[in-house]
Amino acid sequence: MSAPTQPAAGIVMAAGRGARFASATPKVMHHVCGRPMLAYVVATGLAAGLAPLVAVIRPGMDVGAAAVGALTVEQPPGDHGTAYAAEVGLTRIPAAVPTVVVMYGDSPLVRPQTVRGVAAALQAADAAAAICWADVPAPGAFGRVRFDQDGLLVQAVVEAGDASPDDLALTSVNAGPAAFRAAWLRDALPRVTPSGASGERYLTRLVDLAAADGERVAAYRMTDLDETIGCDDAERLAAAEQAMRRRAGA
Repeated sequence: MSAPTQPAAGIVMAAGRGARFASATPKVMHHVCGRPMLAYVVATGLAAGLAPLVAVIRPGMDVGAAAVGALTVEQPPGDHGTAYAAEVGLTRIPAAVPTVVVMYGDSPLVRPQTVRGVAAALQAADAAAAICWADVPAPGAFGRVRFDQDGLLVQAVVEAGDASPDDLALTSVNAGPAAFRAAWLRDALPRVTPSGASGERYLTRLVDLAAADGERVAAYRMTDLDETIGCDDAERLAAAEQAMRRRAGA
């Protein structure tokens, strides 16, 4: 995949509480190989050329040096979900920037080339959105990706909590950054409604809105499954630590 042809800004969603860690430490500030997860994600976004890069954090959260090079903005209490976090981050991105890449602050193993790849996929397909996906043998809580009949464009992303048995049988999962045409994103985010199952406003709901708008949703495949590790509990944090050590020794 070639590099994006247009400039791109970035949003890092870093306001999660990390309740499964049973710790007062914010989720993205837990360490992998001696550094906060957030530091890896910010470094990746900057290395991918995202400018500006906005980190959306909890009110009063002390990120120290983990967000050096990024703008930080606090997510006000109230609404919940990844779509809300993206809305907050978008307020700090100039309207002239044509592409926005949204990254997850608890995914420290994503590489800069993946961030560039999903942005390039968006632009090459003249799409409203592009998602990263991976083929994961035991997908568990990952959102499942449905493709069109040609297997080239995304039809839907279904969160595991909302998925039917047929969807849960899929091994194609939503597993990394997502890129958006910025003008469309500004129009679409306020239209994201809460999930009936969780009450959260999911960023993945934008795939359905793109289809309703007659827009394309492109896909970028991640083949390094270590990049899919999202650290939402201590077990997955330990898995990220092991993967990071393997990468460092490669």
